[in-house]
Amino acid sequence: MSTVFLMASFFGMLFVGLPIALCLGGTAFLYVFFLTSISPVIVAQQILANVDKFSLMAVPFFVMAGVLMEFGGISRRIVAFAKSLVGHFTGGLALAVIVASVFFAAMTGSGVAATAAVGGIMIPSMIASGYNKDFSCALQATAGIFGPLIPPSIVMVLYGIAANQSVSDMLLAGVGPGLIQALLVALMAIYICRKRNFRGEGSFSLKNVWHNFRESIWAILSPLIILGGIYSGVFTPTEAAGISCFYSLIVGLFIYKEITFRTVFTVLAKAMRDAGGIMFIVGASGAFAWVLTRERIPMKIASFFLGFTTSPVVFLLLVTVILLVAGCFIDSIPIVTIFTPIFVPAAIKFGISPVHFGAIMVSATCVGLITPPLGLNLFMASSIGNRPTYAVIKEVWPFILVTVAGLVLVTFVPAISMFLPGFSAR
Repeated sequence: MSTVFLMASFFGMLFVGLPIALCLGGTAFLYVFFLTSISPVIVAQQILANVDKFSLMAVPFFVMAGVLMEFGGISRRIVAFAKSLVGHFTGGLALAVIVASVFFAAMTGSGVAATAAVGGIMIPSMIASGYNKDFSCALQATAGIFGPLIPPSIVMVLYGIAANQSVSDMLLAGVGPGLIQALLVALMAIYICRKRNFRGEGSFSLKNVWHNFRESIWAILSPLIILGGIYSGVFTPTEAAGISCFYSLIVGLFIYKEITFRTVFTVLAKAMRDAGGIMFIVGASGAFAWVLTRERIPMKIASFFLGFTTSPVVFLLLVTVILLVAGCFIDSIPIVTIFTPIFVPAAIKFGISPVHFGAIMVSATCVGLITPPLGLNLFMASSIGNRPTYAVIKEVWPFILVTVAGLVLVTFVPAISMFLPGFSAR
């Protein structure tokens, strides 16, 4: 009865359009108020307890670093460098979108941020060069999914904390899936561009590449400093987030000089709003997870799967389908925070590594960023290109197919996600 009440409350609030954080926290409150004799104050206590973790400080710092990079000119220089490398090929601007998005993903860890920062420059550039408007938006929306995979990934950090796994291992586990998805998207983009004869822009010039490399060197150093420091053991992921934030501020203020002391507070205010929204979801999901645990729902689901099948392959297929469907309606952050405490115990009983399972979960939620009807990247790219979302959806289907193919590879070839964590453990 209580399980039915929980699901009905959550999906009822979701259906009427309440923000996901209120759906999670509201469900926990209704459960405590109507089905227990515990004071509802415990919901607030669980929310606070779930965000009162040192490792979670990485999330607002990485969000702030991403906003500083966007406003500080870092993203524009990364795009210019990517265009100088591959922009002259047939479909070169499409490749430039992918290359720039990979670079930007390695600095921010957010799919929507990568879509906004790179798309604001590349979508108008592609349209001006004769690319189909809807294709340009669809490609940029897809390229944005690398953000939650390639470290430093906010979603991987949240999974590592929720699953009680090493955050460093989880960040490493995202490298292989992110690069696989980038390669598959690039191959599909090249195929479509050749078929439609979308030509490149300009000609290749070493002088131009060198000029753009020098212009973007401070931007390129950012992921090298952050990731190099984490994996060499110089600093933790949380400390790396703070260093990333400080580095982006210094570059924007004193090197590129596109942020001034007058505008820095406006930039930081936007970052705090974005980070506040994420942390509210994290806190509310903690209260929701506490309710699920109290009702032993994770254990019941694990028992259900074990009774339904003894095959890890069937289990992974079922979980993948559930996550893909959830991704059509819910963003990647709440999906990970909701489903991690539910599915991880079952995965462990099936003998699946929690690190590999995390890579599968995050990869599946990334596909959700471009699947209708919710697909946040779709809405962002459509808004930048000033195109109706339904028109962009028609162009995004080939990319959904290749990203699902990449998800299948990540799911059933564990070496893709486990190679770097296993290598670092030696």
